Amino acid sequence: MSNTSRFVTLHKYEPDRALQPDDLVIEHRPNPSIQAGQVLLQPIAFSVDPVTQNRLTGRPGFLPQIALGAPIDGPAVGRVTDFRHPDHSVGDLVVGLMDWASYSVWHPSDDDCLGLSKIDERLGKPSHMLGVYGINGLTAYFGIIEVGDVQPREAVLISSAAGGVGAIAGQIAKIRGAKVFGLTSTQAKQDIVMGRLGFDGVLDYRADNFADQLLAMLPHGPDVYFDNVGGKLSQVVMGQMRRPARIVECGQIATYNDPDTAWKVDISPIHANGLRFDGFSVALFLHRAAEARTKLLGWVEGGQLDPLEHELRGLEQLPGAIAGLFSGSNTGKLIVTTG
Repeated sequence: MSNTSRFVTLHKYEPDRALQPDDLVIEHRPNPSIQAGQVLLQPIAFSVDPVTQNRLTGRPGFLPQIALGAPIDGPAVGRVTDFRHPDHSVGDLVVGLMDWASYSVWHPSDDDCLGLSKIDERLGKPSHMLGVYGINGLTAYFGIIEVGDVQPREAVLISSAAGGVGAIAGQIAKIRGAKVFGLTSTQAKQDIVMGRLGFDGVLDYRADNFADQLLAMLPHGPDVYFDNVGGKLSQVVMGQMRRPARIVECGQIATYNDPDTAWKVDISPIHANGLRFDGFSVALFLHRAAEARTKLLGWVEGGQLDPLEHELRGLEQLPGAIAGLFSGSNTGKLIVTTG
């Protein structure tokens, strides 16, 4: 272990655009030390999520704002290398909020709703705790099962269907017996959504005649719209939904880059068609994480659920990874590993 660690820090930020690789810098700083009640961690896998951009703006969320000059942090898997906390020992494999760094210090905090948990080895590949068994999987599970209340034979439409949440949400809806349709971009992603994930239909949301294609694919409209993007795309979908129907408002990645012009929902389709519009945060369901993981594990082991991951290797990949997330470069859960 050297005397310094590499940290990915926020060098600059412009609220009217997506993060760029040079907005983040890798700095060498002295190795962190720990105090009573703290744990020293060596991260081995980092979760790359759209919410990181949202945290720069100070918008309300379940994780605290990231300040200029501060290390970026987020959900990660790591090994305990030193501890002054009764619940942890050297060598423990854990998941929690960690700096994007060679070493990170964890301590209990009111701002940290994730905590620091030992990983159940039954769950297989450690990075799955950031994807199918992590925030993404829990969001998909509770969004489909609880908030959307998806039922057999219903038509479910998933935006960002090849993304970390959408890919899992669509598969869970299929397990529930629904007909599942996806919105994504490239032909390669469409092929994965249809072939590997087993969706019943898919559209390129960028098509000039997207509204007409959506009407042709779902002439009666979807019963449930699981929305990960917000913006103009979702406004089009809302105008074509079945009466009545449910909207699970999971995320608004299309609006994160411009907080001054965030999506202002036209409620006329909601009112006219008797739609139920549910915004939800997975933080409200974290106390039921064990219940969800038991179900998710069974589906993965039974071959019903594919924990689709997009892995990059090396801490130096993180600045480009978060920027690429907003250009749609990933398919599945985007993870950066250190090995």
